Amino acid sequence: MSQIKTEIGEIAYNPALEAFEALVTFHTIAGPQRVASAFRATLNADFDVISDGLLRDALQNFTRSGALRSRVAVAPEKPQHSLSENSQLAA
Repeated sequence: MSQIKTEIGEIAYNPALEAFEALVTFHTIAGPQRVASAFRATLNADFDVISDGLLRDALQNFTRSGALRSRVAVAPEKPQHSLSENSQLAA
């Protein structure tokens, strides 16, 4: 299986669900895609356990057909103008 770079966003604890929640970004060839993730654990759980659980849940959601996910739009780069070009544009 090929490796995909992943990032876990801000982690929040939802006391109503007794679970940690985060958006996980998968950096794919098609561009970055975010998937919601939740992992049930106690508030004092170890960070490595929480992050591993969030990644596993996100991966299951990412590979499930019909799962909700969002693409992250990548802003196009602005063209760089030299000072002489800017002076001509202002004239």
